Amino acid sequence: MLLYMYTDSLEELQWETASDLYVAAEKYQIMTLKDKCSSFLKSNLSLSNACKILLLSDLLQDKALKSIVQGFILKNDRSVINSSDWGFLMKDNVNLAAETMLLRYKE
Repeated sequence: MLLYMYTDSLEELQWETASDLYVAAEKYQIMTLKDKCSSFLKSNLSLSNACKILLLSDLLQDKALKSIVQGFILKNDRSVINSSDWGFLMKDNVNLAAETMLLRYKE
């Protein structure tokens, strides 16, 4: 985070680091950093991190990111639902998992 504060740059960022920075940016209300991390997470959304990013977006009440992740999950529902990450999400936050799956029927 200090590197960003001095350089205003997020070079060679990994998604795990971006998610940590995203939480820190929210905590310290550094909105430009939060926006950059959110954009990075959106553009690096994949089957392997969708459930984690969904949980993170819900935790930080980022409706825009959450909506994008939920759309991604619905597009790739069979792959995501069969993943171990989905199993953990169902165990740890069944309401969020149910909310996401219910979107399929609200269209």
